[in-house]
Amino acid sequence: MVIFDQDNEQIIFRDGKYYLRTDVGHFAQKFIEIEISKVDADKVMQDITYVEQLIWDYQNKLWGLV
Repeated sequence: MVIFDQDNEQIIFRDGKYYLRTDVGHFAQKFIEIEISKVDADKVMQDITYVEQLIWDYQNKLWGLV
């Protein structure tokens, strides 16, 4: 169930977990879905710019930087 939707950023609550669905494509839409905590979901709903931090953290983990 989508509980927040603004500027191609969505917070989804599914199976007791929160997910961020966001568009990371520059010229074409490319959506990713990241599992996040309830605290992070609340922060995104208060300040949409927090999404950038979540994406950076996610990419750094993918690349093995943290």
